[in-house]
Amino acid sequence: MLIPGLNRSRNASVKLSSPLKIVQKVVSNGSSSTDSNTQLQEAWKPILQQADGHVAIAVYSNQTKKTYTASNAANHSYRMASTVKVSILVGLLMKQGTLNSSEQANAQAMIENSSNTAASALFVELGEKSGLQETFDKLGMTDSKAHEEWGLSTTTPSDQLKLLNAIFYSSNLLSTSQQSYVRNLMQNVESDQQWGISAGSTNFYLKNGWLDEDDGWIINSIGYIPGNNGASDSYTIAVYTDDNSSMQNGENTIEKLAKSTSKILNK
Repeated sequence: MLIPGLNRSRNASVKLSSPLKIVQKVVSNGSSSTDSNTQLQEAWKPILQQADGHVAIAVYSNQTKKTYTASNAANHSYRMASTVKVSILVGLLMKQGTLNSSEQANAQAMIENSSNTAASALFVELGEKSGLQETFDKLGMTDSKAHEEWGLSTTTPSDQLKLLNAIFYSSNLLSTSQQSYVRNLMQNVESDQQWGISAGSTNFYLKNGWLDEDDGWIINSIGYIPGNNGASDSYTIAVYTDDNSSMQNGENTIEKLAKSTSKILNK
């Protein structure tokens, strides 16, 4: 959703003037699956090359215990837009343990409907910029930086996996009831916001973000895809983009990446 008080004007379509180098990486956590990495990188490469903006993707496979990443813009940080709302909720749960009825209503509106009013209220409860940064720090999100305007906080897809893995896999930061609470909200996002990492999958948990900035559209999508064989072949995924010439172009790029990932990891 758009954040009140920010300039949303779009003067001209933005195109990258030259091809960007594709940066690919696989991080091992104790298991081996070079075949999955090869397949993912081959599937992602043409999509990243054809994108008209900066794009980065990170995926953690619970089956291989590996994180796979690729980008057409090395060392680029992305403004989080409404995907930061998941961090706000998780931060508040870690800070307070439980939410009162008013906070629960705001949490539901913030995640399921992407209400900015609700997000701003919970951002204040969290402690605003310092509270959000503390959340990033607790989660080990070393490449994420909080901003006083929450939607302009910056991150990387790999950092978002640390957040997502704390929600969907074993965590010493969130209780099982807290995890279930966040999962339920991410599973019930309103229908017209169920684009992005959901593409190619029939079961998904997600949160999207979008902003129309002077330098192009920011389109992001994060979430979790349950495996066909239960949690064993599930994965978390985060795709961040900016400088898109239109919202639709950004969505299309993310959904192409999501579909190609699903075909390989959710066979």
